[in-house]
Amino acid sequence: MSKKILALVLALACVLSMTACGSTDTTTVAPETTVAEAPATTAAPETTTAAPETTTAAPETTAAPETTAAPETTAAPETTTEAAAVEGFPLTVTDIMGNEVTFEQPATRLVGTHNPTMNTAVVLGGGGSLIAGFGNKEMADKLYSYVYPELANDVIQIGKGKNVNYETVLTTGADLAILPERFAFMVEEFKAVNIPAIVILSSTESFDTIKNAQKLLGQVVNKNERAQELIDLFDSTIAKAQGIASETDKSVLFMGGDSMTSVAPGAMIQSEIMAAAGARNAVEGVDVLGSFAEVSAEEIVGWNPDVIWIPQYATYTVDDVLNAPEFASVTAVKNGDVYMFPSALEPWDYPTVSACLGVCWAVHNLHPDLYTTEQLVEDANNFYNVVYGQTFTAEQMGLAE
Repeated sequence: MSKKILALVLALACVLSMTACGSTDTTTVAPETTVAEAPATTAAPETTTAAPETTTAAPETTAAPETTAAPETTAAPETTTEAAAVEGFPLTVTDIMGNEVTFEQPATRLVGTHNPTMNTAVVLGGGGSLIAGFGNKEMADKLYSYVYPELANDVIQIGKGKNVNYETVLTTGADLAILPERFAFMVEEFKAVNIPAIVILSSTESFDTIKNAQKLLGQVVNKNERAQELIDLFDSTIAKAQGIASETDKSVLFMGGDSMTSVAPGAMIQSEIMAAAGARNAVEGVDVLGSFAEVSAEEIVGWNPDVIWIPQYATYTVDDVLNAPEFASVTAVKNGDVYMFPSALEPWDYPTVSACLGVCWAVHNLHPDLYTTEQLVEDANNFYNVVYGQTFTAEQMGLAE
């Protein structure tokens, strides 16, 4: 019995001993598990440290400023300058007043207020491609509504005649002002606002002064071939009309636009038009340059012209002249030989290349049996087709009979 009890006690002790051993192993594992988590947790700081480095890299990536090497790429101006190099430039020209002006590049944006002078640029461009600022736009003739419609709305009016608004001029981006001799004083005014100016149209008007103006401006805007084409057209048109005309002993009086007692003296283009058509200027002893001269009715009666022409821009009419009592004894008035000088498109009596058409009309007027209206319209359209690429009807020109 005592042996059985002893055996039971030993067995129980053995079980208790095994239980104790299992409990110790479990406790030992726990610390190892704890150690394993600790290193993992410690790795977080290293990850956190990497973030600052990544953040630091951003500023370097913001090398956008360096990429904004756009300014250097904007070496476009230099490229443009080299590409725009033009043969024959820099060019130094001497205008009709003896002023020397040097152009690094051809002029492309022209301003001025004298309509005939500005027409020199208009015809070189075949329209308004060279014009940056104009004069009295209300005086711009009907022709421009066909060949230069931008004038009415797009081109800036910089002034009228001798009155120029130089603040307005500066808004045009002009690189040249072109002037007639009677506006030569403006050269210094344009210089004062850093715009070069040249005087291209002489006050002593003639066919040569018209051609010289075209040639000079053609050089400055680098349109020499075009200028020569216009000069050749001008000469050939006049030569054809002169070939038809015959000498006549008729004297012609060309009245001015503002009054019936203003006349075209010998130094105006109207006088050369008369001569080309075989007639002579009735005005004598009047030494005025570049404009109509005011005279007395008695002087006109004394000159006693055979024919009187009045411009289409006159403020009076043919009937006004025919019915003026002070001119009743004048041969032209007595015979009804008072006519309006065309055209309805533009004045053919201005010192411009279209003056060649004035010669054509003068030949027709003085020799209608030799040069018909149909021939005149045909020659005028040949001119306008070359100059502007357009043609017009007799009605549009004011030649319909």
